[in-house]
Amino acid sequence: MTDAVTFGWLTAFVLIEIDQRLLGGDPWGLERGRPVVDSARSLTLLLVLVGVYEVVPVALKGVTLGKAVTGLRVRRQGGGSVPVALAAVRAVLLYAPLFLGAYALLGFIVLLLSFVIPRSGRGFHDRIAGTIVVTLPRGES
Repeated sequence: MTDAVTFGWLTAFVLIEIDQRLLGGDPWGLERGRPVVDSARSLTLLLVLVGVYEVVPVALKGVTLGKAVTGLRVRRQGGGSVPVALAAVRAVLLYAPLFLGAYALLGFIVLLLSFVIPRSGRGFHDRIAGTIVVTLPRGES
């Protein structure tokens, strides 16, 4: 949950402040004739953001900002750190609903069901990537 809130805030900041204001868009639609959103640029920034927020930290330390705050870590199912390729696969599957456009709600429902249906509580993104989210013992970083 902490990751969802953090990533949502970061996405809004990047897409509104950086993409729109610094790169010349009009996020609030105040100026006539200016495009409100440049879809290709926004999608590219969102992909970079997923890489910076999820893939790089999980591959390097096994944590994102939200997981670090809540004492969780992503590891390979058999133990050890997560390679960059598996971290990327996990992130693509986890954040895919963001890129589905009109089908985003369906994607989020499938993602939520993937946590509820199996007894392990692991989402399909973790099962496919061969990763598991574990709780760190107190004092371990």
